[in-house]
Amino acid sequence: MKNAAQWKKFYEDERATLGPEGLAARLDRATDVTIPPRGALVFPHTRLAVSGDLTAAVALAVVGSGAREVLALGVLHGGLQAEVAQVARARAGDAAARSALRGVYAAGDPFCAEEFSLDNFEALLALAAARQGVVPPRVHGRYPFLVGESPADLPGLRELEDLAARMPVVATTDPLHHGVGYGTPEGQRRGMFEEGSAPWARACIQRQLDLLSQGDWAGFAQLAAQERSDFRDVGPVLGHLLRGAKGEVLDVRLVDYAGVLGAAEPTWVAAPLIRLR
Repeated sequence: MKNAAQWKKFYEDERATLGPEGLAARLDRATDVTIPPRGALVFPHTRLAVSGDLTAAVALAVVGSGAREVLALGVLHGGLQAEVAQVARARAGDAAARSALRGVYAAGDPFCAEEFSLDNFEALLALAAARQGVVPPRVHGRYPFLVGESPADLPGLRELEDLAARMPVVATTDPLHHGVGYGTPEGQRRGMFEEGSAPWARACIQRQLDLLSQGDWAGFAQLAAQERSDFRDVGPVLGHLLRGAKGEVLDVRLVDYAGVLGAAEPTWVAAPLIRLR
């Protein structure tokens, strides 16, 4: 499995391969959506070649809102490679490691230097703004980490509450990692093109959203672990900030990662466009 720095380079290379014309094509294909009042839009951070128009839809919505600033909640996949052992201890329940790392990190913090989950969105946001002839909104990138089952006591949450009260909120997630490359048991694997896989993935994501709208943090944490959802930190924070907002899956793509990971098929990730209101 690639580490965060390697994924960052992978997606940087993909943007370079697509080039300005390829990125612009994602804007051209994007669905027309708006950011709901006191709500949020959620986009994937999977391969732009397959799901980039979903991320572009959110970039266009932010520019179209006329906002000068946007709060963007990113997935912090694990921090710096040098900290991988401490992160592993924290996730395994080591109280000291968890206390040291738990909180909200701002973009630019050294701990986030290898993170990639907001990079595609920021590139598309800049392009969307240039297309409209406006200055790109300032992105307040924030990365909740090790939220667990009690978002209300997360260090740094108060700042997020203040930001969310005065600007649009967007977030990213890839809420379902499935197949051989992600450790799905053989009897439970679904082919990416198998009939029913896409509706099943949509239903899985909707269950996560329903638990968040109910404030069932423990139930959500259990489901997120089961579905290898990287919504595990961002989801509860969004649920707290939006206070019971209901989530709706507007679109979902199944994105093949077998070749990227050098794993057997099926190995795929569900990439959604989500609206919470």
